[in-house]
Amino acid sequence: MLMIAVIALLICGGYLIALKVKPTTVPGHFRKAATIIFFVAIGFIVKPFDIVPTGNKGLLFTFGSISNNIKEPGLVFRLPFIQEIKLITLRPIQLDYRVDVGPSGAITKDNQTIGATIVFFYKYNENSLVEMYTKYGEEKIKSIVTKTGLESFKMDIGNYDIFSLPVRQEEIRRNTLAMVREKMASYPVEITELKITNYDWSDEFDRQISETMHRAQQVKQKEQELLITEQEARKKVKTAEADKQALITTAEGEKAAAQLRADAKALEGDGIRKYNEAVQKNMQLEIQIRKLEIEKIKAEKWNGQYVPTNNYGPIPLSTGKIQPE
Repeated sequence: MLMIAVIALLICGGYLIALKVKPTTVPGHFRKAATIIFFVAIGFIVKPFDIVPTGNKGLLFTFGSISNNIKEPGLVFRLPFIQEIKLITLRPIQLDYRVDVGPSGAITKDNQTIGATIVFFYKYNENSLVEMYTKYGEEKIKSIVTKTGLESFKMDIGNYDIFSLPVRQEEIRRNTLAMVREKMASYPVEITELKITNYDWSDEFDRQISETMHRAQQVKQKEQELLITEQEARKKVKTAEADKQALITTAEGEKAAAQLRADAKALEGDGIRKYNEAVQKNMQLEIQIRKLEIEKIKAEKWNGQYVPTNNYGPIPLSTGKIQPE
């Protein structure tokens, strides 16, 4: 745009000068147009105005001296060659920094060197722009934020051992952000956000991790083998106990069965004995009954005569009747 204005200024200026030196019959409206273009071109070259974009404010300098007259977004007029407008953004400024593993890295509680990528976000206080630029300047503020952030990060890392970093990254970020904000409270800036990513450590620690993991795997394998052995032993013990209990149960069952068989035999013998006794009693009773029946028959058949007992001689005959006494 500036180049076009310069070219237009040269053409129109030369044209107007030529008209003064050697007047011609050129129509008046061409002369007016050339005159307007000439002054517009001068305006673009001299630039008596500036535009402050949205999200920015303008610091006004007069002969290099800053003014308290802060310019709002929009079209801003100034005195050419005397005043200057410098734009200051009000949006958060991103500042990336890499902490390398080594002498400049962060040291953990267990003396391990840690590296990381730190991203700062900060913005200027709207009411302190003149103070910020007068006392510090943008580059100085950037340097202060960087230095303060790194010191806070290293200080907080010293509270942790390297093994706790993977699970406590968010806690470290919050602690570091709180420390940075506290230390920057007296400066005309606000720390809006802080991110810590891509943690790194030394190659030596990588080797230590590999060796530790290898040993841990060996220990784990031994523990698994021991666990399997213990499980097999417990299985054998339980099997033996089960076999023992089975034998005991079988023996107790056989004992109970034998007892039952003995009891059954005893009951059977007692029944036979009682049966025989009953049979014998019945037989004696039968004999008595039979004897009574025989006596009855004898009594019914006896004629009243005495029959002597002669076991060795002939039975004497008697013709007389037995006399009653």
